[in-house]
Amino acid sequence: MPSGSARPVSGIPVSGPASGPGGPFSPAPFSGGPVSGSPTSGSPFASVSGSPFSGGPLGRPLSASPTSGTVYGLPTTEDAPTVVPTMGRPVDPVRSAGFHANARALELMATPAPPSGLVLGRDAEQKPVVAPIFRPDPVKAVVVGGAFAARLVVFRALAVGARVAVCTTRPQLWEGLGRGATGRDDRLAVLHGDRPVTVDANPHSPALYVYDVGEHGTSTTPILGPWRTQLTILPKLTLYGSQAVEESHVTILQRLGAEEVAAASATLRVSGETIGLFQMLYDDMFAMMRIGAKERYVWANATSIERRMFGEPVRDM
Repeated sequence: MPSGSARPVSGIPVSGPASGPGGPFSPAPFSGGPVSGSPTSGSPFASVSGSPFSGGPLGRPLSASPTSGTVYGLPTTEDAPTVVPTMGRPVDPVRSAGFHANARALELMATPAPPSGLVLGRDAEQKPVVAPIFRPDPVKAVVVGGAFAARLVVFRALAVGARVAVCTTRPQLWEGLGRGATGRDDRLAVLHGDRPVTVDANPHSPALYVYDVGEHGTSTTPILGPWRTQLTILPKLTLYGSQAVEESHVTILQRLGAEEVAAASATLRVSGETIGLFQMLYDDMFAMMRIGAKERYVWANATSIERRMFGEPVRDM
């Protein structure tokens, strides 16, 4: 930990490629261009239109327009059936005997739900892919990519309620993002340079410490804890930033260039074939790597608002 106390953050409580035919991703549903999607979790399946009843209400076919004096095709007063009063003793009121479900029955009653959290995008099957950025345990994450990827991830973190402090050497990239995303000025603070910072965090409002200070990564060790995440932005993968990648729990990559292959081989610990795939990602794609899990390929599905704020997906350095 460098000397010096944590700096206050304004408004935040402080406690101290390659595209083209023939690529490996061309069979995906996005090969003709990205499909607009939502960054929030939801079901990937479209609702089925139509009614399960083929003959109108209660099986009465609606072969013609409703007759005058009727309600949605129900019988008129003239042809309505005659109601005969019930004869005999009154019917006893129905009393429920109750229902007791066993453990197995309760398991079967579980309702499937889509994943929740920071949605990085969708996979080739249109299923949401959630990046486990915020957890009860401290998390270190890395984004290797350009300004589009960096700001998109932070924008979606704000969408799930995160409070963000950005330590950066290019403040012009981040100014206005907090207000543009939330309409408020107390959700994202922009700090100049590489410095320690501490932000209050809880499950409903996690903290994200963004370090956007160049290819070397940060030399600061922020105070992490439950629901506190350090996100290091590496505009380019080099051996100088290898420590950040090796220590990360989640690594999000845009397409790698030829000059990044050597550093990728030394730090990512994946096969040469996988690194080759990383070099062939489309502009609107990410590869997500997690400890103990297989890498996943994700389409960003940038929404119209995200495109208006950040432009079209691109892999810039």
